[in-house]
Amino acid sequence: MERRSRGGAQGVMREQMQVGMAALQQGDTDEARNVFSTLLEANPRLAIAHVGLGRVFASEGDHRKALEHFQEALAIKPDFAPAVLFSAEAREHLGEIDAALVEYEDAVTLDPSMGLGYLRMARLLTRENRDGEALKLLREAVLRSPQDAGLRLMLANALARQGELPAAESEYRRVIDLKPDLWLAHYQLGKLHLRAREFAPARDALSRAAALAPDQVPVQQALGAALAGLGEHGRAAKSYDEALRLKPDSVRAAVQAARSRSAAGKHREGLDLLLGLGRVARRSGLVQKALGDIYLAMARPLDAVDCYRALILNTPRIRTAAPEVVALAEAENPEDIAAFALSLRDALAVHVEALTDRMRADPKLLRDRLSARREGATG
Repeated sequence: MERRSRGGAQGVMREQMQVGMAALQQGDTDEARNVFSTLLEANPRLAIAHVGLGRVFASEGDHRKALEHFQEALAIKPDFAPAVLFSAEAREHLGEIDAALVEYEDAVTLDPSMGLGYLRMARLLTRENRDGEALKLLREAVLRSPQDAGLRLMLANALARQGELPAAESEYRRVIDLKPDLWLAHYQLGKLHLRAREFAPARDALSRAAALAPDQVPVQQALGAALAGLGEHGRAAKSYDEALRLKPDSVRAAVQAARSRSAAGKHREGLDLLLGLGRVARRSGLVQKALGDIYLAMARPLDAVDCYRALILNTPRIRTAAPEVVALAEAENPEDIAAFALSLRDALAVHVEALTDRMRADPKLLRDRLSARREGATG
C-alpha cells in the first residue's frame, strides 16, 4: 500500500512538472513560478524544480537569482547536465565568461549529444574572438550529432569566417539537405557566393531564400546585390524596393535602390529617391557617396565634388586614418572640376579598399565597428 501511495505521489509530481514546463514554454512565468515553488515547498531537494524556477528567473532577466537555483540543483544532483547548461548561460549573462566556458564544457562532457551546449559554447567563443577554438568545438559537435542542422549551420558560418570557403559551401549544402525549408541556410550560401563574386549561384540561392522568407530584409538586399552583379539592374531595383517597403527607414536599402536605378540609366529617379530621405539620413556618408556617384553619372561634377567633400570632412574616421584624403578635399576647386571629382572618388575608393583589407585580416575590427554602430543606434 505504501509503495502504491509513493508511486501515486511521483505521478502527481511528474504531472505538475509537465504543467510548469508547459507554462514556461508558453511564457506564463507566473503560473510556472507557482508550480515550481509549490513543488519545492513539498520537496526542497527536487533538483529539476530548482532548474525550472531558475529558468523562470532567467526569462525575467534576474540571472543572479537564476544562477542560485541552478547551483542548488547541482548541489543536489551534480551530474544533471541541463542544470550545468543553464548555469553556464546565467554566468554568461552575468559576465563570468571563464566560468561559463568551463560549465559549457562540463555540460557537453556530461551529455555529448547536447547540441544546444555546443551551440552556446561556440557562440561565446566567437564573441570572445576565439574563432579557432569555436571551429574546433563545432567540428567535434557535428561528429557527435551529424543530423543537427543548427550545429552544421554554425559550423558552416565558422568555416566561412575562417576563409575555408569550399568547406563552408559543403556544410551549407548539407544543412539544406537536412532542412530544405531553412531559409537561413540558403541565404548564407548565397552570401558565400556573393563574397566570391559568383553572382549566378548567389542569385539562385538567394532566390530560394526569398521564396521561403519574403519578409526578410537582408535576403532582399543580398538578392539585389546578386542581380546587380549580373547586370540585371531593373530586377535588382525591385529587390531593393521590397527591402525598403519592409523597412522604410533603411538608409542602406534606399541607397542600393537608388544606385540600381542609376545603373539602369534612370539617374533622376535614383537622385530623387536619395534627396527624398530625411535631413539626418542625407548627411550620412553612405548617402553622400551615392549622391556623388549619381551626379558624376549625370555629368554634374561640381555637385559630385560637394558630396564627396562633405563625406570626407564629416567622417572622423577618415580624418584620422587618411589625412591625405582630407587634404585633397580641403583644396580649392581647380579649373578641371571633372578631373577633381574623379580624383576625390578614387581617393575614397582607395581608403575603403584599405579599410576592407584590414578588416579581412582582423575580423575583430569589423565586429568592433558593428558593435559600436549598434550601441550608437540604441543611444
